Amino acid sequence: QLGDSIRLENSKNHKVPFQKHHTDKFYIILSNITTFDIDRIDLYHDGQNDGWFCDFVELKNLQTNQTKCFSVHQWLDKISDNMHFSMTNYQTISCDDKRYNRNISNYYYYTVRIKTNQTNLLPNDFIHISLKLFGKIHQTEQIQLDQTIDNQQAFHRNNSIDTFEIRTPTKLNSIEKIEFYYEFQINYGKLSLEWIEITNLSNGIISCFPINRILTQLNNNNKRIQQILTLNEFNNKSCSD
Repeated sequence: QLGDSIRLENSKNHKVPFQKHHTDKFYIILSNITTFDIDRIDLYHDGQNDGWFCDFVELKNLQTNQTKCFSVHQWLDKISDNMHFSMTNYQTISCDDKRYNRNISNYYYYTVRIKTNQTNLLPNDFIHISLKLFGKIHQTEQIQLDQTIDNQQAFHRNNSIDTFEIRTPTKLNSIEKIEFYYEFQINYGKLSLEWIEITNLSNGIISCFPINRILTQLNNNNKRIQQILTLNEFNNKSCSD
């Protein structure tokens, strides 16, 4: 049995819905189907702007408190999913409980955005990029940046922003410094980066590290070597502001 299409436009807890790091609540009325009967949700969006990363959709019956959490955790835009996404994977617990269980699995999650001004990399040219985050006392392992959340080839487009999600078992109360590791797999590689922005998904704190420099391949006896860029100047505003 199919339910009616419902437009989600008036968030009960945010003036502008679907903003970054916000969980929006909507009150809806289901006239011909109950929460118990729902085993699939079709999510439609207009594909505007640069896309939208959706973490989950939770349904809760306010009379019975019956809850279903549908996992999404996917980049949605008019190219990747044709503005339509179906969800059949759900659990009968609150999505907040799921996120709590994810946190106690000893992983801490961050989003990383990197602004590329110019690049000479072609589709078949590769570059290895990784990060190490430093707090006041602790530091993370070296974390590879290998896949963007929208599955685009990173660092291959001029005037572009690539977004990654990373995780680490190391808890950092704050980020004081980062080390940016890079190694071109071609001798003529060149990459102009403007900034790196890191958002702690546990507390929403943003750290913007300006770069504004050109990275090139360094060879030692015709052997490519990994280089390290250390960044310790940052602010807590979005790099896009």
